[in-house]
Amino acid sequence: MDSLDIANADLLTRAHTCLNNPIYSIHLTPWKLYFDGSKTYITYGAGIVLEEPLGIRHCYSFQLDFQGNNNRAEYEALIIGLEMLVELGIQSVEILGDSMLVLKQIAGEYKCLSPSLDVYLVAARNLLTKFRETTWEHIPREQNFAANELAQVATGIQMPEDCVQRIIKVGKKSLPSVLTRGMEIDVNSTTIIEDD
Repeated sequence: MDSLDIANADLLTRAHTCLNNPIYSIHLTPWKLYFDGSKTYITYGAGIVLEEPLGIRHCYSFQLDFQGNNNRAEYEALIIGLEMLVELGIQSVEILGDSMLVLKQIAGEYKCLSPSLDVYLVAARNLLTKFRETTWEHIPREQNFAANELAQVATGIQMPEDCVQRIIKVGKKSLPSVLTRGMEIDVNSTTIIEDD
């Protein structure tokens, strides 16, 4: 056999081996999208938590300045979150929410009987086609706490007409600030006693 025959025989052997053995693929760890909508008698809100595979969370609140209902707010939160992930170039996403209606409609298990929601369902499904891999799961509200809280924050703040963004950071302190400065509080009066 000359060198060309040897090369062809080697190529045929490798092709035969590949065809008779399973093909392994790489599974990417997905980003997680937690979403929730909220409605008060004044306004609507959307809460979104994007969680990177390493557990880093990015949290967003959106006040929805238009009429609707709670289900539309839920869809808005989902669509806004999906749009953010598409913009980031994310290919794999796990969608988590406590809206059984929205998730079952996306899965095709529930029919959408509302014309006003049907357009949201179509928009969400169109966005889902932009991902290589998508899964979704209904979770209890307790597990969707952060997105729920962000949606409620959006409905509870006042935003001037010309304002499109406010940055609100909420922290928690377990001790009064004066105690961390070496001061004592006299609970029987309003006098603060400084330590020397």
